[in-house]
Amino acid sequence: MPERGIRSTYSQCPFEIQMWDHEGVISTGTAFFYEVNEEWFLITNWHNLSGRHFLTDKPLSSSGRLPTFIKAKFSQYSRPESGYPADTFVPVAQRVDIYHNYDPLWLEHPDLGPFCDVVALPMSRPSDCPSFMHNAANRISSVKIPVEPGCTVYIIGFPRSISVGFGLPLWKSGYIASEPYYDVTIDGRISEVGGLHAGTTLPAFFLDSLTREGMSGSPVFASYTGNWDTSDPYRSWNPNEPGFYERDDIYLGTEAKEFVGCYSARVGGKEEGAALGLCWRKDVIEYICSSKQIGTTHTSARELSDLLRLSYNWESVESDLVDCPVSCWYADSDLIDRSFTVSAIPPNLRLMSLRANSGHPSTKETVPTVS
Repeated sequence: MPERGIRSTYSQCPFEIQMWDHEGVISTGTAFFYEVNEEWFLITNWHNLSGRHFLTDKPLSSSGRLPTFIKAKFSQYSRPESGYPADTFVPVAQRVDIYHNYDPLWLEHPDLGPFCDVVALPMSRPSDCPSFMHNAANRISSVKIPVEPGCTVYIIGFPRSISVGFGLPLWKSGYIASEPYYDVTIDGRISEVGGLHAGTTLPAFFLDSLTREGMSGSPVFASYTGNWDTSDPYRSWNPNEPGFYERDDIYLGTEAKEFVGCYSARVGGKEEGAALGLCWRKDVIEYICSSKQIGTTHTSARELSDLLRLSYNWESVESDLVDCPVSCWYADSDLIDRSFTVSAIPPNLRLMSLRANSGHPSTKETVPTVS
């Protein structure tokens, strides 16, 4: 491996996503690809695409804004019109629709629906994205490791949209904080018998990690160092048994990682106070992708129609904004407060996007937040 270059293939897995409406960026998050039966899916959190908390259904944006489409920053070699030098390797935000005819395009858990904060959006890796970038998280390694409480995990994503180099993610470490094959109960009541009662049971396990906004939807990889049987990581083994050292399924003094699920920092009030996050197990992702259950949204058809209409009107005047002779406030990867004259804004967008008193876009008071 070259000394200068990407040192881990896991860094090449996730990509940043931006949640948009007609006013611009609402929030940012993380997503990754997953493969089932040779079909690819974009995996992220339900709350990223819906803009609502998956337990309370309340909008996450303080102003009530909801995404009508997202942009995914896929890595590719730059084109001349991008403004970057030729053959520069750079992530470029590409629009990904999440609605069609007012219906969600994402797939969700067929039994839990929005109460499972994971969705799958059927789509292939873009053709202009090199084959070594954004590989499916479940295809990076086939090694099975002991996944146990206390096991180190790495949540790889974009906290507060921070990246390094040409747009590589950050690694946030933590620990598995609960038995990973037992479901968790959120917002339950204290009981004298058994665990918490009357809460919401979810097919996930807890992580103890200090994460930040923007990590929602990140892939989670567990790491294990030691000796184990890769054919059955939980089975005991005897080094004195005949032929032991000829076996190729025994790892001795080795470190390996395994994809274990999708991260979500959105949990109940008690759990957030305990600095816990959720890892939705990979069998949940597999189930969602295989079941092909179309997603749902709690936004009314009329409200969604208005939001989508505004978004498509915004897209239709986007080129006018970019071509105007003064500094424009529209940008592909960020929203920056830039000076301009009111006359440069197309008339059909002026009322929608200007603040009456200051002459600034309405997005100035809603600087992009992360989810």
